[in-house]
Amino acid sequence: MLKAIQPADQPIAEEVFCPSRQNFAVALCYDAWERVFTATRKQNSRMDDVRRCAAAAYKVSMPPLAGFQNICDFIACVGYGVLLTAIKPEDAGKLLYAAQVALCAIPAKDRKPAT
Repeated sequence: MLKAIQPADQPIAEEVFCPSRQNFAVALCYDAWERVFTATRKQNSRMDDVRRCAAAAYKVSMPPLAGFQNICDFIACVGYGVLLTAIKPEDAGKLLYAAQVALCAIPAKDRKPAT
């Protein structure tokens, strides 16, 4: 027997669909992307320009490659940026390599995640 799917009584929380944005750095990058995307979309009808401006805002908002937690957050931002199409897959490899090099510069004893 088939059972009809009932709509949820309450709106579904964003965390369910976007758990990556629970990371503060990812949320910051996404917010910058969204603000610039919306503002540029109002002023410009060319989606290529809108996406390029929003992608630039996303990348500028990424954490610096200094310190273990920042590097971890940078990696998370790269991953989410690829999903969002703010970062091209061919650029993601270069960014992740930069993160790997930065991570190797940190002594093993100092590689502790934030609590």
